[in-house]
Amino acid sequence: MNFELEDKLRNLIDKQELDNAIQLAESELNKIPKTDFHKMIGKDILHLSNDLKIYIQKFDKSTSEILNKPKGLIKSVFGKPTDYRPAAYYCEMNGFTINYDRWFIDLFSFKEMGGDDWDWLCDFYDSTASDFTITGLEDIQKVFEDVHENDRFKEPNIEKAYEVCELLVILRLQELFRLTYSKIEEPLSNIPLFVTAHDYELIYRVN
Repeated sequence: MNFELEDKLRNLIDKQELDNAIQLAESELNKIPKTDFHKMIGKDILHLSNDLKIYIQKFDKSTSEILNKPKGLIKSVFGKPTDYRPAAYYCEMNGFTINYDRWFIDLFSFKEMGGDDWDWLCDFYDSTASDFTITGLEDIQKVFEDVHENDRFKEPNIEKAYEVCELLVILRLQELFRLTYSKIEEPLSNIPLFVTAHDYELIYRVN
């Protein structure tokens, strides 16, 4: 992991400067002599926005129903209708660098939102029953596969490019969520949504 670059990117996305973060990551990748990882430059996955919107809305409906389900016989008969919503949502992409056969995400919902230490992300009350497959980056998946399967890390520039590319993949996922959330109406669009990949702290708050 390129921790120095990750820190710079985190500072940018904390300030909602996602476009600048993407530009910085691509610039850093361009400084490295060309590898197959450079195919990631200029790529995005925004074509998934409409399908992702449906996926998020379906989960919002099902997970909100859990919060609004009457508890106990008396409440089920005499209780007033409620309209509770999750306090926050979290998207996690799978460990994509070593699971290159398929890239996907899952969503998680929370009754309460915690602080910046992110420990609260373990306390979700619900998650999506099925995951959402990321498409459009299959050629990049093959690059990660080739590097791992053929142990190419000792080759010149491969490891450096790998460490930048993995961060750029996450940024492009966050870009997809930003676009998708901009198409979603209230009250769902008012619920904070955080996006990253498994075992990364490059976490972006979409709204």
